Amino acid sequence: MRIAVCEDEGAMAALVEQLVGRWSTERGQRCAVRTFLSGEELLFETEGSYPFDLMLLDIDLGGGKLDGLELARRIRKADAQVPLAFLTNYPGHVFEGYEVAALRYLLKPVTAENLFPLLDVSLERIGRAGRYLVLEVDGEQRRVEEDSIFYLEARGHTVRLETAAGPLTVKLALSALARRLGTDFVPAHRSFLVNLRHVERVGREQCLLEGGRSVPVSRGAWESLNRAFIDYYREA
Repeated sequence: MRIAVCEDEGAMAALVEQLVGRWSTERGQRCAVRTFLSGEELLFETEGSYPFDLMLLDIDLGGGKLDGLELARRIRKADAQVPLAFLTNYPGHVFEGYEVAALRYLLKPVTAENLFPLLDVSLERIGRAGRYLVLEVDGEQRRVEEDSIFYLEARGHTVRLETAAGPLTVKLALSALARRLGTDFVPAHRSFLVNLRHVERVGREQCLLEGGRSVPVSRGAWESLNRAFIDYYREA
């Protein structure tokens, strides 16, 4: 499960990440947490796409010009579906979240008792809705399901996505696109990311995927790719 935490208090952000780690261990569910110290940082780093299963926003952000509610409004302009929840010191903020369809409010200090039920609900939602990216393709905004992507290939200033519906090309750097993808996507080569969901075999020179597809494997990437492949199917 992919979780974004926007919290300007470092100690609180660390506590949330620690609690997520506990929940992950207890539930046997892999989690990846990205922490942002301000709303401006989150908007800049995510570039208008929010590939998360849950976004935890501190409504009382003080490190920038955006508070958590205004940040949520900005997010909702680009994505009406990504699950949002607020962290707050003040119970009176609860009624302000209806306009951005917040799942719930967690009063600080965050504890296992109030965070774990939210994570359980978010995990249930994953089973009902696939993860996706919103990408500009040929001048149009297009929704692309992550599970449909076999691999990504950097080609100059563009990236080619090999998907179940056919290839797509987007004007982005591979590194920028990689930050918006889930943990199932790993490097096979400096120019290639593969979706472990579709990998059938990892060789020292080639990675074989479903449908007879293959991508090159670099010497430097082989060990980490092979380990990720083994771990992925061990935990599946």
